Amino acid sequence: MTEPSSSSHDARPSRQIARVKARIAAREAWRSIVSGTSHTFAATLVLALGIALLFGMDLAQTNRLINESRTYAQSGAATVTITLRHGIDGAACEGLAGVNGVQAAGALRQADRKITFATLPSTGIPTYETTPGAVGLFSPALADDGDGMGVILSSDVADALGAQAGRTMALKGSGRVRVRGVYEYPDDGRDSQYSYAVLEPVNSAQPFDVCMVRTWPVPDSIDTLVYLAANVTSKEQRPQVSQLNTRFGSTPPSANLFNERLTAFAPWVMLVVAFALGFVMIRVRRLEFASALHAGLPKGVLVLQVLLELFAAALLAMLLCSPLAAWVWLTCDPANAPALYDTLLRVPAAGFAGLLLGGFVAILLTRERQLFAYFKNR
Repeated sequence: MTEPSSSSHDARPSRQIARVKARIAAREAWRSIVSGTSHTFAATLVLALGIALLFGMDLAQTNRLINESRTYAQSGAATVTITLRHGIDGAACEGLAGVNGVQAAGALRQADRKITFATLPSTGIPTYETTPGAVGLFSPALADDGDGMGVILSSDVADALGAQAGRTMALKGSGRVRVRGVYEYPDDGRDSQYSYAVLEPVNSAQPFDVCMVRTWPVPDSIDTLVYLAANVTSKEQRPQVSQLNTRFGSTPPSANLFNERLTAFAPWVMLVVAFALGFVMIRVRRLEFASALHAGLPKGVLVLQVLLELFAAALLAMLLCSPLAAWVWLTCDPANAPALYDTLLRVPAAGFAGLLLGGFVAILLTRERQLFAYFKNR
């Protein structure tokens, strides 16, 4: 019969001793928290306040940058047009939609005739013939509807006619046309020629006058890219490249603005503040801990006790701040949620780590041999 190895005999008492030490540490930590000796609840409030302030400041700054980027993109400032009368290849223009960063692309030309509806017989409405992909430039929802039949009206035209998507409208004289949809075109600085217009998608190999490309993020080579749609046959032909909306400038918001924001150092500030808080919490009790060491309490038990006390304070601070995190989750754009949380959660994570690290360093610096010095300077 094989005798149990000596290592297995040694392992059982070691595990039992470790469990006993852990129970002692947990018991002493609980007593310190309940009695108020550890100042856990005061530390919780200070830590929670620091997290909330820095979290909120970084959130406000980040939201401002997100809103600026959204405004720039949605205003048409990120939409580039190249104009060359009878010189735009419709197929080449639509082909730009496959380029990274390009959301939609399409070509347009002003029709020789204006559409006149029976409900507004005295006024001809400017009409633009477009490639099918141009519909997505004005209304992404219409680009995905799979229905290429009918015309698209600007909201101003639809209001003047009393027209609605899906209805068939009578034309002046004879004939009828189906209204495929209505697009919004705000008066926010963008080129106004499409604010009161009818778009008529056509399948035509004839050249167009304008290629319009909506991008986000804006590719660095966008000006060169749109030239691929132009068919320049002589030196006299000079395509004009411009933004659909010049109000917000030609330089789009970049990732550098986010990386260089004032609150980018918020997690580091939180780490330093939490470290100082944890260090002070434990350092002011150095006489208590030195006395425990003098009474024979192992240093490992003392370290575990301190970490449990600080863990409780950090956890309570996280719970106090959880409504703020939940509010961000419920109110932010789902598309931005992963990136936003990846950025903002660094603040509470830094607070959690800093508090435990500060207390850990403080307890390591506490020495039994300095007991009388602590007592003298208490």
